[in-house]
Amino acid sequence: MPDRRFRLIASRSDNPSDHAAPARQAGAGDTRNAGAGEGSASDQRPRVQSVARATAILVAIGNHDSGLHPREVSRELGLSRPATYHLLHTLAQMGLVSRTADGRYVLGLRVGTLAEAFKRQLAEGPQLSALLRDVARQTGESVSAIKWTHGEAVVVDVVSGSHPIQSVQVPHGFADAAHARAGGKLLLATASEMQLQEYLARHELTRRTPHTVATVPELEQQFARFRALGYSIEKEEFALGVSCIAYPVGGLVSPYALVISAPAERFEREWESYLSVLSATVSAYFSA
Repeated sequence: MPDRRFRLIASRSDNPSDHAAPARQAGAGDTRNAGAGEGSASDQRPRVQSVARATAILVAIGNHDSGLHPREVSRELGLSRPATYHLLHTLAQMGLVSRTADGRYVLGLRVGTLAEAFKRQLAEGPQLSALLRDVARQTGESVSAIKWTHGEAVVVDVVSGSHPIQSVQVPHGFADAAHARAGGKLLLATASEMQLQEYLARHELTRRTPHTVATVPELEQQFARFRALGYSIEKEEFALGVSCIAYPVGGLVSPYALVISAPAERFEREWESYLSVLSATVSAYFSA
């Protein structure tokens, strides 16, 4: 199963110097001036620590199906009990978290509104969605669209397949482990040298399964092969039992890729037919 701890992608510049490092603990009302010069320590800290802490609480609660008790929030994030209760109370007042009968906090109803708005704003328009639906209809498999944006390979659309047994899907906005995902591999393989090096400098190449390619030399070999093929394949590198094929939308210089995901056993039998569908459907889309 894929890692449930999804990373949020904030709106930010494509300039490598604009990517901030993780937040540092400070006082709840502490503010920082980010104007001390490019790459300075002050550039790499959130300007308002209380906002950073509240955001971290929301993400932590979202990563646990049954929510978290305040003491668990405090322990997981390294916050004091008073600061934790203060922030949870404020988030509850805003409708972003809700307290259950057993004292745990879960995401509030207003988060649902934000999630739906996020999916609408991230969507790339009816043409791309129609392309995904067409591929899903022809193959019966789940199909996703990946976009290179803000230095990340981000899932921007997902369409479920019709087969009774489907592979696990990643959600809208998912951007982790591009090195282990077929779509991420293809976009990294076709990125500029500067984009690739900047990505590798900011991301740990984690080994999600025993099959994950997690060293730069091995990845570079993969990338060269994928550029020559014009598509990428990933077999159980991201999740055991799931294999994927990615195909560019608009040629190898495109920031988009379509990805078909399937159970590994079925993928071995059908991947060539998936490739044929992707190639023909994308070609027809651009010649229409």
